[in-house]
Amino acid sequence: MATHVYLITCLTNMHVGTGGANYETIDNSVQRDIVTEMPTIFSSSLKGALREFFKNKWGKNDDKLNYIFGPDNTRTVGKDGNIGHYNFLAADLISYPVRSEQKPYFNATSPFLLQQVNKLAKAFSLENVFPEITTAEENKPKTAAAGQTLEDWTSVGGLVLQDANIGENIAVFHEKDFKHLARKLPVIARNRLDNGESKNLWYEEVVPRESRFVFFVSMPDKDNYLTEFEKELNNGIVQIGANGSIGYGFCKITKIK
Repeated sequence: MATHVYLITCLTNMHVGTGGANYETIDNSVQRDIVTEMPTIFSSSLKGALREFFKNKWGKNDDKLNYIFGPDNTRTVGKDGNIGHYNFLAADLISYPVRSEQKPYFNATSPFLLQQVNKLAKAFSLENVFPEITTAEENKPKTAAAGQTLEDWTSVGGLVLQDANIGENIAVFHEKDFKHLARKLPVIARNRLDNGESKNLWYEEVVPRESRFVFFVSMPDKDNYLTEFEKELNNGIVQIGANGSIGYGFCKITKIK
């Protein structure tokens, strides 16, 4: 089995919803990891978005599509268990844009986010995807230069970390502070109008553009379609989640390793 690692960069706001009933103030929440409570993209949602992307590229009856993802009718008429030869894992958040007075934004991350990716890489016999970094003190995020305003925090300096996959202008947050950030995702009011009259006002949580996720894909060692799979990803834009018609969920996917 071979395993490869891919980076998702959100080009627009993204809403990958839970699909269940919600009795809180926010009507439509985003998917979150059950352990860390961080925004995530469940493997079923990710695989579905990628299947739709490649179906539009190759056609619904293409051999490559059915080999990678499995045929559409597997559950109804498939007798051979052809569920696809590629295994897609959930996409984990690695960085999140934070407003700043000094720059348009910083890419906020935290050691626990990078460590969980490295831990998974090790399980698949891969080298670390991200450098090991020490955590920042609580309420004192680290940036390269001190005194950067990051929403409710002011940074301390001395951060020596450059990683294009995390993004430019990196800010390292303590785990507690980062979780506070991630619980306060933007909420957008949506409305259905009928002849100018409001009929259904609801509130929707979104993951903001420039957020970044990492996911793993496993496949057979001898695979004939990986080159074409990655070529299409590199040359295209994948729409993930709901509300594509109003510009949500447009993402760039690139290979890390």
